[in-house]
Amino acid sequence: MSVGRWTIGLALTLTASVSVSVIGPHAEAVTRSGPVVALKRQLNGHGGVRQSSVYRSVWGPKKDHVTSRSRAVHEFGGGGIAPTDLSFSKSSSGGASRAIVFPDRAYGWEHDRPDYLPAGKSWILETKKNDLYLECGKIRLSDPVTLRHVLATTAAKRPAGVYDGARTTLYEGSITIGELYKLNPRLWVDTFEKPTGQYARYAKLPVKWRLWLGSDQLVRRCQTRYDEPDLFWDAKDRRLETADVRFSGWGDVIDIKPPPAELVATGDELVFSDDD
Repeated sequence: MSVGRWTIGLALTLTASVSVSVIGPHAEAVTRSGPVVALKRQLNGHGGVRQSSVYRSVWGPKKDHVTSRSRAVHEFGGGGIAPTDLSFSKSSSGGASRAIVFPDRAYGWEHDRPDYLPAGKSWILETKKNDLYLECGKIRLSDPVTLRHVLATTAAKRPAGVYDGARTTLYEGSITIGELYKLNPRLWVDTFEKPTGQYARYAKLPVKWRLWLGSDQLVRRCQTRYDEPDLFWDAKDRRLETADVRFSGWGDVIDIKPPPAELVATGDELVFSDDD
Protein backbone atom coordinates (compact mmCIF):
# COMPACT_ATOMS: atom_id res chain seq x y z
CA MET A 1 0.00 0.00 0.00
CA SER A 2 1.22 3.48 -0.78
CA VAL A 3 1.61 6.16 1.83
CA GLY A 4 -0.64 8.34 -0.34
CA ARG A 5 -3.68 6.79 1.30
CA TRP A 6 -3.20 8.98 4.33
CA THR A 7 -1.73 12.00 2.56
CA ILE A 8 -2.72 15.24 4.25
CA GLY A 9 -3.47 16.83 0.90
CA LEU A 10 -2.33 20.37 1.60
CA ALA A 11 0.19 20.63 -1.24
CA LEU A 12 -0.81 23.44 -3.57
CA THR A 13 0.77 25.58 -6.28
CA LEU A 14 1.63 29.24 -6.64
CA THR A 15 -0.94 31.58 -8.13
CA ALA A 16 -0.34 33.29 -11.45
CA SER A 17 -0.65 37.05 -11.95
CA VAL A 18 -3.00 38.07 -14.73
CA SER A 19 -5.03 41.12 -15.70
CA VAL A 20 -8.71 41.33 -14.80
CA SER A 21 -11.05 44.16 -15.71
CA VAL A 22 -12.05 46.53 -12.90
CA ILE A 23 -15.79 46.79 -12.44
CA GLY A 24 -18.16 48.16 -9.85
CA PRO A 25 -18.62 51.71 -8.54
CA HIS A 26 -16.36 51.19 -5.50
CA ALA A 27 -13.54 49.31 -7.23
CA GLU A 28 -11.17 52.18 -7.98
CA ALA A 29 -11.20 53.54 -4.42
CA VAL A 30 -10.66 50.08 -2.93
CA THR A 31 -7.74 49.09 -5.16
CA ARG A 32 -5.94 52.38 -4.57
CA SER A 33 -6.24 52.07 -0.80
CA GLY A 34 -4.47 49.75 1.57
CA PRO A 35 -5.74 46.13 1.78
CA VAL A 36 -3.08 44.71 -0.51
CA VAL A 37 -0.32 46.79 1.09
CA ALA A 38 -1.52 45.76 4.56
CA LEU A 39 -1.53 42.09 3.55
CA LYS A 40 1.98 42.24 2.11
CA ARG A 41 3.25 43.92 5.26
CA GLN A 42 1.87 41.03 7.33
CA LEU A 43 3.26 38.33 5.05
CA ASN A 44 6.71 39.90 5.17
CA GLY A 45 6.64 40.24 8.95
CA HIS A 46 7.41 37.81 11.72
CA GLY A 47 3.94 37.37 13.20
CA GLY A 48 0.93 35.43 12.05
CA VAL A 49 -2.84 35.16 12.19
CA ARG A 50 -5.51 32.87 13.65
CA GLN A 51 -8.34 31.50 11.56
CA SER A 52 -11.66 29.78 12.21
CA SER A 53 -13.70 28.41 9.32
CA VAL A 54 -17.09 26.83 8.70
CA TYR A 55 -17.72 25.21 5.32
CA ARG A 56 -21.08 23.82 4.32
CA SER A 57 -22.18 21.82 1.28
CA VAL A 58 -25.92 21.33 0.60
CA TRP A 59 -27.32 19.25 -2.25
CA GLY A 60 -30.35 17.33 -3.52
CA PRO A 61 -34.10 17.73 -3.01
CA LYS A 62 -33.81 16.62 0.64
CA LYS A 63 -31.15 19.26 1.36
CA ASP A 64 -28.55 16.72 2.39
CA HIS A 65 -25.54 18.49 3.79
CA VAL A 66 -22.05 18.21 5.24
CA THR A 67 -20.50 20.81 7.53
CA SER A 68 -16.78 21.01 8.20
CA ARG A 69 -15.16 23.20 10.83
CA SER A 70 -11.54 24.08 11.30
CA ARG A 71 -9.23 26.25 13.35
CA ALA A 72 -5.76 27.21 12.23
CA VAL A 73 -2.76 29.22 13.27
CA HIS A 74 -0.57 30.55 10.47
CA GLU A 75 2.97 31.86 10.85
CA PHE A 76 4.20 34.44 8.33
CA GLY A 77 7.62 35.08 6.87
CA GLY A 78 9.41 35.71 3.60
CA GLY A 79 6.33 37.09 1.87
CA GLY A 80 4.10 34.12 2.58
CA ILE A 81 2.99 31.50 5.07
CA ALA A 82 5.72 29.35 6.58
CA PRO A 83 4.10 26.71 8.84
CA THR A 84 0.40 26.19 9.55
CA ASP A 85 -1.15 24.30 12.46
CA LEU A 86 -4.64 23.15 11.45
CA SER A 87 -7.35 21.26 13.35
CA PHE A 88 -10.50 20.21 11.51
CA SER A 89 -13.59 18.01 11.67
CA LYS A 90 -16.56 17.04 9.50
CA SER A 91 -20.13 16.44 10.59
CA SER A 92 -20.16 13.23 8.51
CA SER A 93 -17.11 11.66 10.20
CA GLY A 94 -17.26 12.91 13.77
CA GLY A 95 -13.64 12.66 14.85
CA ALA A 96 -11.18 15.53 14.65
CA SER A 97 -7.87 15.60 12.79
CA ARG A 98 -4.84 17.83 12.95
CA ALA A 99 -2.05 18.76 10.57
CA ILE A 100 1.13 20.75 11.13
CA VAL A 101 2.38 21.76 7.71
CA PHE A 102 5.70 23.27 6.68
CA PRO A 103 6.77 24.19 3.14
CA ASP A 104 8.76 20.95 2.80
CA ARG A 105 6.90 18.49 5.04
CA ALA A 106 3.65 17.80 6.85
CA TYR A 107 2.67 15.97 10.04
CA GLY A 108 -0.77 14.37 10.35
CA TRP A 109 -2.68 13.27 13.47
CA GLU A 110 -6.10 11.60 13.75
CA HIS A 111 -8.44 11.38 16.73
CA ASP A 112 -8.94 7.66 16.17
CA ARG A 113 -5.37 6.40 16.07
CA PRO A 114 -4.88 4.36 12.85
CA ASP A 115 -3.95 0.71 13.36
CA TYR A 116 -1.06 1.00 10.90
CA LEU A 117 0.88 3.32 13.21
CA PRO A 118 3.70 1.60 15.10
CA ALA A 119 3.51 1.44 18.89
CA GLY A 120 4.31 4.69 20.63
CA LYS A 121 3.73 6.82 17.52
CA SER A 122 0.77 9.18 17.01
CA TRP A 123 1.89 11.41 14.11
CA ILE A 124 2.62 10.57 10.47
CA LEU A 125 5.29 12.45 8.52
CA GLU A 126 4.93 13.14 4.82
CA THR A 127 7.86 14.80 3.07
CA LYS A 128 6.83 16.85 0.08
CA LYS A 129 6.57 20.43 -1.14
CA ASN A 130 3.58 22.36 0.22
CA ASP A 131 2.28 25.75 -0.86
CA LEU A 132 0.37 27.25 2.07
CA TYR A 133 -2.22 30.01 1.89
CA LEU A 134 -5.23 31.65 3.53
CA GLU A 135 -8.42 30.57 1.79
CA CYS A 136 -12.10 31.47 1.84
CA GLY A 137 -14.13 29.16 -0.37
CA LYS A 138 -12.52 29.38 -3.80
CA ILE A 139 -10.69 32.64 -3.04
CA ARG A 140 -7.04 32.73 -1.97
CA LEU A 141 -6.94 35.64 0.43
CA SER A 142 -3.20 35.47 1.09
CA ASP A 143 -2.35 36.07 -2.57
CA PRO A 144 -2.06 39.87 -3.03
CA VAL A 145 -2.92 39.64 -6.73
CA THR A 146 -6.10 37.69 -6.01
CA LEU A 147 -7.11 40.03 -3.20
CA ARG A 148 -6.63 43.04 -5.46
CA HIS A 149 -8.76 41.59 -8.26
CA VAL A 150 -11.51 40.37 -5.94
CA LEU A 151 -11.81 43.81 -4.36
CA ALA A 152 -11.89 45.27 -7.85
CA THR A 153 -15.28 43.59 -8.31
CA THR A 154 -16.78 45.40 -5.31
CA ALA A 155 -20.39 46.37 -5.98
CA ALA A 156 -21.33 47.81 -2.57
CA LYS A 157 -19.81 48.71 0.77
CA ARG A 158 -21.13 49.90 4.10
CA PRO A 159 -20.14 50.23 7.76
CA ALA A 160 -20.40 46.93 9.61
CA GLY A 161 -19.85 45.35 13.01
CA VAL A 162 -16.84 44.78 15.22
CA TYR A 163 -14.69 41.70 14.66
CA ASP A 164 -11.52 40.91 16.58
CA GLY A 165 -11.94 44.24 18.36
CA ALA A 166 -11.89 46.20 15.10
CA ARG A 167 -14.71 48.25 13.61
CA THR A 168 -15.13 46.99 10.06
CA THR A 169 -16.39 48.03 6.64
CA LEU A 170 -18.25 45.39 4.65
CA TYR A 171 -17.44 45.03 0.94
CA GLU A 172 -19.61 42.86 -1.30
CA GLY A 173 -19.27 41.70 -4.86
CA SER A 174 -19.15 38.79 -7.27
CA ILE A 175 -16.38 37.24 -9.37
CA THR A 176 -16.60 34.36 -11.82
CA ILE A 177 -14.98 30.95 -11.54
CA GLY A 178 -13.15 31.73 -14.78
CA GLU A 179 -11.55 34.86 -13.35
CA LEU A 180 -10.49 33.01 -10.21
CA TYR A 181 -9.07 30.17 -12.30
CA LYS A 182 -6.85 32.61 -14.19
CA LEU A 183 -5.51 33.77 -10.84
CA ASN A 184 -5.20 30.24 -9.44
CA PRO A 185 -4.68 27.45 -12.02
CA ARG A 186 -5.23 24.82 -9.31
CA LEU A 187 -8.83 25.89 -8.70
CA TRP A 188 -11.22 23.02 -9.28
CA VAL A 189 -14.93 22.47 -9.85
CA ASP A 190 -17.13 19.39 -9.64
CA THR A 191 -14.93 16.42 -8.66
CA PHE A 192 -11.47 17.98 -8.84
CA GLU A 193 -11.81 19.19 -12.42
CA LYS A 194 -10.51 22.37 -14.05
CA PRO A 195 -13.17 24.76 -15.46
CA THR A 196 -11.94 24.11 -19.01
CA GLY A 197 -12.79 21.72 -21.82
CA GLN A 198 -16.01 19.84 -21.09
CA TYR A 199 -16.22 21.81 -17.83
CA ALA A 200 -15.74 25.20 -19.50
CA ARG A 201 -19.33 26.26 -18.80
CA TYR A 202 -18.43 26.39 -15.11
CA ALA A 203 -16.14 29.34 -15.83
CA LYS A 204 -19.15 31.65 -16.11
CA LEU A 205 -20.58 30.74 -12.73
CA PRO A 206 -20.40 33.51 -10.10
CA VAL A 207 -18.81 33.29 -6.69
CA LYS A 208 -20.55 35.82 -4.45
CA TRP A 209 -18.25 37.19 -1.78
CA ARG A 210 -18.33 39.44 1.29
CA LEU A 211 -15.25 40.85 3.03
CA TRP A 212 -15.13 42.69 6.35
CA LEU A 213 -12.04 44.94 6.49
CA GLY A 214 -10.84 46.61 9.68
CA SER A 215 -9.57 50.18 9.85
CA ASP A 216 -6.08 48.67 9.41
CA GLN A 217 -7.35 47.28 6.05
CA LEU A 218 -6.89 43.65 7.13
CA VAL A 219 -9.60 41.03 6.51
CA ARG A 220 -11.47 40.10 9.67
CA ARG A 221 -14.20 37.98 8.09
CA CYS A 222 -15.00 36.51 4.69
CA GLN A 223 -18.06 34.75 3.32
CA THR A 224 -18.48 33.14 -0.08
CA ARG A 225 -21.43 31.47 -1.79
CA TYR A 226 -21.14 29.29 -4.87
CA ASP A 227 -24.00 27.38 -6.48
CA GLU A 228 -22.62 24.57 -8.63
CA PRO A 229 -24.58 22.22 -10.93
CA ASP A 230 -23.36 18.83 -12.04
CA LEU A 231 -21.80 18.28 -15.46
CA PHE A 232 -25.20 17.87 -17.13
CA TRP A 233 -26.74 20.93 -15.46
CA ASP A 234 -29.43 18.91 -13.74
CA ALA A 235 -31.16 21.40 -11.43
CA LYS A 236 -32.04 18.62 -9.00
CA ASP A 237 -28.37 17.91 -8.44
CA ARG A 238 -27.20 21.46 -7.79
CA ARG A 239 -24.85 21.85 -4.87
CA LEU A 240 -24.55 25.00 -2.77
CA GLU A 241 -21.11 25.61 -1.28
CA THR A 242 -20.75 28.27 1.41
CA ALA A 243 -17.78 29.39 3.48
CA ASP A 244 -17.60 31.60 6.57
CA VAL A 245 -14.02 32.37 7.64
CA ARG A 246 -12.86 34.66 10.44
CA PHE A 247 -9.37 35.99 11.10
CA SER A 248 -8.04 37.33 14.39
CA GLY A 249 -4.79 38.31 16.02
CA TRP A 250 -3.09 39.70 12.92
CA GLY A 251 0.59 40.21 13.77
CA ASP A 252 0.54 38.02 16.89
CA VAL A 253 3.85 36.38 17.73
CA ILE A 254 3.44 32.76 16.59
CA ASP A 255 6.05 30.02 16.70
CA ILE A 256 4.84 26.71 15.27
CA LYS A 257 6.94 23.67 16.12
CA PRO A 258 6.80 20.13 14.72
CA PRO A 259 5.55 17.39 17.06
CA PRO A 260 8.15 15.61 19.23
CA ALA A 261 10.34 13.39 17.07
CA GLU A 262 9.70 10.33 19.24
CA LEU A 263 5.98 10.52 18.40
CA VAL A 264 6.44 10.75 14.62
CA ALA A 265 6.33 7.81 12.20
CA THR A 266 7.69 7.96 8.67
CA GLY A 267 6.08 6.22 5.72
CA ASP A 268 8.39 3.21 5.84
CA GLU A 269 7.42 2.59 9.47
CA LEU A 270 3.72 2.13 8.76
CA VAL A 271 2.38 -1.41 8.90
CA PHE A 272 -0.69 -2.16 6.79
CA SER A 273 -2.80 -5.29 6.91
CA ASP A 274 -4.43 -6.84 3.86
CA ASP A 275 -7.72 -5.18 4.86
CA ASP A 276 -6.30 -1.61 4.89
